[in-house]
This record gives sequence, structure tokens and C-alpha cells, in this order.
Amino acid sequence: MTHFASIPFVALLGQMAARAWRVFTNRRHVNELTHWSDEQLKDIGLTRSDVRRALAQPFYRDPTSVLSTTTTFGGAFNLSAANGVVEKQPLILIEGHKGKSGQIAA
Repeated sequence: MTHFASIPFVALLGQMAARAWRVFTNRRHVNELTHWSDEQLKDIGLTRSDVRRALAQPFYRDPTSVLSTTTTFGGAFNLSAANGVVEKQPLILIEGHKGKSGQIAA
């Protein structure tokens, strides 16, 4: 039995439909941000102009791609994988409470 997804044309149509649905739902979610107050948008790191700029994209472009590269602080998000390697900061010994060694780590 042959799967329809193994036919290149059908697989391409499926991918296009999935992308169109994702763009449609993301556009609806970004459109909901227009009803938020300026304080609520600031809490998530956006401004009203960021939302307007994302919604000004053509209907076939995903507006969340614009929002993910824009911040109110003027740079791109510094995203990293949740399970990525984290550089550990060394402990610094400070003078303070006199324990066994007379030093504590901060």
C-alpha cells in the first residue's frame, strides 16, 4: 500500500497547506495583541508599533517572524535552546561570616 505523502506533489501540497494554516493562526494571534493595553505589551517586550509592523506584512507572511526579531530594546532576541550548554560562572570567595574556613562563596 502506497502512502499519499510519498508522492512528491501530494507531499508538497500538504506542506503548503500546513504552512498556510500556521500563518493564518499566527496572524489571528498577533491580531489579538491589538486589543492589549500598552502596559501589557510592554510586559512581553513589545510596543504597539511592533504589532502594527507585524500586521503590515503581506497576508502570506508569518507576522510572528517580524515580532521574534524585534524588541523594544533595539536588538534581536538572544534565544538559546533550553537544554543547551550553559557556561558556569566561577564562585567568588568573599570575606564575611566566619565559618570553618572563614570565607563564604557568593
